[in-house]
Amino acid sequence: MPSQPPKIAFAGLGAMGYGMAAHLVQSGYAVTGFDVYQPALDRFLKEGKAASAAKTPKEAVQDADVFICMVATSVQATPLLFHAETGAVQGLKENAIIIMCSTVAPAYIDELQSRLKEVGRSDLRLIDSPVSGGAGRAADGTLSIFASGAKEDVEHARAVLQCMSGKLYEIPGGLGGGSNAKMIHQVFAGIHIAMANEAMGLAAAAGLDTREVFEKLKGSEASSWMFENRVPPMLDAGLGRYSAITIIAKDVGIITQTARTHHFPLPLLATAEQLYLAALTHGWGPEDDCVLVRLYLPPSQPHLVATQAGHPSSNNNNNPSAIYHNVTWETIRDIMTAVHMAAITEAMAFCQFLDVDVELMYDIVVNAAGNSKVFAGCFRGMQGKGWRVEGLEQGGEVVGRLAKAIEDVYPLRYPLYLGSAALQEYCRQRGGGGRIV
Repeated sequence: MPSQPPKIAFAGLGAMGYGMAAHLVQSGYAVTGFDVYQPALDRFLKEGKAASAAKTPKEAVQDADVFICMVATSVQATPLLFHAETGAVQGLKENAIIIMCSTVAPAYIDELQSRLKEVGRSDLRLIDSPVSGGAGRAADGTLSIFASGAKEDVEHARAVLQCMSGKLYEIPGGLGGGSNAKMIHQVFAGIHIAMANEAMGLAAAAGLDTREVFEKLKGSEASSWMFENRVPPMLDAGLGRYSAITIIAKDVGIITQTARTHHFPLPLLATAEQLYLAALTHGWGPEDDCVLVRLYLPPSQPHLVATQAGHPSSNNNNNPSAIYHNVTWETIRDIMTAVHMAAITEAMAFCQFLDVDVELMYDIVVNAAGNSKVFAGCFRGMQGKGWRVEGLEQGGEVVGRLAKAIEDVYPLRYPLYLGSAALQEYCRQRGGGGRIV
């Protein structure tokens, strides 16, 4: 890197992008921000003298050595870069670096590279660099970043990437490698978020003390990073937002579309996607993804998880059917454990199919939001067995407990979308209509 810190242009001052840009300013970089939402630009200008704002992407990059794109979708990124009058590509200096931090499909990264050549800007150096970690870690500069591209380009941008990251992963294989790694991570994230909602909805529907159930599950082998992160706002609505449904729905959509292109099955993630799509049709897109739990609850009791927080089940009258079942917190634990194990099967098989380094992926997941206690505990046992649950000594027991849990829940008429999908996947793995015992 040059002796003077590079000048940075930053597009996309949303929940995560704002934190990333502000952290760069606080770390001594001169940053020119761009966003279509004027209040975000006004707020950014208050970050200090090193923060400036531009009216167009082209204006933002006039003096920039590095352009960071953190808009929500590829649909937004294309005109941001290539608009004939206002696009950033028109204004970037020779040999400038474009860091694509937005979560996009690997195929889109290839498209960007081709488009740069078509418009005569093959001098621009593109780095595929999606991020993970949420708004809090963005503001702290502790994101997980998955960078791929030409080695010399990644090296040239290393200081900027490291400033934004707690973990900087250099993904081999050239452009698109970072997006592939992010996709695999988001398979876990997409399933785990939906599972957290399914679990807490079940606790509420069963008349259990939801806060007590959360604490017990958090301390059990069934817990995940997403479960511990997403459930508190279900219990206490005043805790604020973590991530909108639109974001996880978009990420999951990228993965399932890519999988369909390759004719690769992702049954649990496809099930989770239908839940996210259902939430969008209800108009919940801008809301936190923990409101997915409403899909599991009676329309007249959308806040039942919070209502039952701290209420002993024996004294709870919210759900008259609660006395007609055998559902306990252990029932929910068994469902979560089995679903998280099935997520390993699905995600890591896709990982190998995409030729992403398995050991690197382990390090990424275990240190990021896709982690679970099941992942950390079962990864090695499943690795040499084609990622099949039967490769684990306790696999049969886990599947058997899942089957019993589904039977115990049935009298409640409660929908177990993820739990049922996991059981069907285990049956499929056994082949030939193999029985679950």
